[in-house]
Amino acid sequence: MISRMAAVAAACVTGALLATPAAPAGAATPGNWPQHGGGAANDNHQPGTGGLDVRRQLWQRQAGGDDTVGGAAVAGGALTVAYGKGALRRMDVRTGAVTVVGKLAGRRPQQLADVDGALYVRSLDADGTRSRLASYDRAGTRRWEVALPDDDAILPFTVAGGHVLVTSGPKCRELCTGYHLRAYRTRNGTLAWSGAVDGDAGGAPAVAGDVVVQGAYGPVRGTGDGSGGANLLFAFDLRTGVRQWTRIRPGFSLVGHRGSLLVSGAGPQALCSLDPATGAARWCRDTPVADEWVDGLSAGGGAVFGYGLTGTVRRYHPATGATAWSAPLALPGYEYNALHAPLVSGGGLVYAAVRHGNFTPSSEFTEIVVLRATDGHVVRRLRLAAYEDASAELMLASGRLLLVGDRTVRAFG
Repeated sequence: MISRMAAVAAACVTGALLATPAAPAGAATPGNWPQHGGGAANDNHQPGTGGLDVRRQLWQRQAGGDDTVGGAAVAGGALTVAYGKGALRRMDVRTGAVTVVGKLAGRRPQQLADVDGALYVRSLDADGTRSRLASYDRAGTRRWEVALPDDDAILPFTVAGGHVLVTSGPKCRELCTGYHLRAYRTRNGTLAWSGAVDGDAGGAPAVAGDVVVQGAYGPVRGTGDGSGGANLLFAFDLRTGVRQWTRIRPGFSLVGHRGSLLVSGAGPQALCSLDPATGAARWCRDTPVADEWVDGLSAGGGAVFGYGLTGTVRRYHPATGATAWSAPLALPGYEYNALHAPLVSGGGLVYAAVRHGNFTPSSEFTEIVVLRATDGHVVRRLRLAAYEDASAELMLASGRLLLVGDRTVRAFG
């Protein structure tokens, strides 16, 4: 049962990263959520929320017909949403009022970022034949567009240091190589550099200091697990693309925080803090429970928060990894209590979207849980009515908690 629960929880968190809104390598500006995790570090922290409680849902916007949400990002108090059929809309974060921006003709957006006044969109051609990366001004006029390599897997991108960083490669049933992390210049879309990622890559790259790091499952001799492979990290100089280091890592979340790279997974090194310049471990922590893991990291405000397989939020000290508190969110009578989106934190609170169920559609539901950052006390549990989105991302911006799914956008306050 543990492996089945792990698969459900991993799918929930992996699917959560549908949007990669963008910002410089530092922390996101209060009121903004410009790319996945709020910024290039993917730290899922927003310092300027003022301790937002979620007493009720304030507004909701639905993708029409058979349309989907292809990407979303917040900048300047406005949420920009690119729909799967190419429509571009802007919503006031506070009220939900919608402004029509236009349509990205011939494109099916899959990810959107809003960085320094420019939009960045990863999309498929309308006929599904080719992936493209483009930049638009905030009025929806295209600045540049490039065709991405004709690869089977195009991963979520990250914007940092004047580059759009995107990894792609083949889909593999067994261990493989052939992936590359490419850096396209934000000013004109030209290729700045490309670095080989020797493994089956997954997830968006994360930026810590002057280093960009991509996770992958790659071939490693002598691992002893019989597969010949291991979870790996590949680090590149953000400006030049020169490979800095490679190391075996735990396996799930990848977050930059205050000059450190935080990586999480399972086993004896379930949570580690690495030196971004060398990949050397500053500290590593095991999980307190057998068969537990750490995932869905949020880091900021002098703390690191993670979520476990058994439905528990924990606070860790960023300098040592010591556990300050544990707060179980599992509900009795449910076989899984999986994280539906990475944790977010800010204003002295931690926010979780948790999917409860018993492996039948009729048993499943999602709730928003708010915890006090100081002691893990549960401030609020808000069960969502008729929530069926398969993937989701939480965003903290402009006094609202946003839950962006593949069909709906909901705001809480």
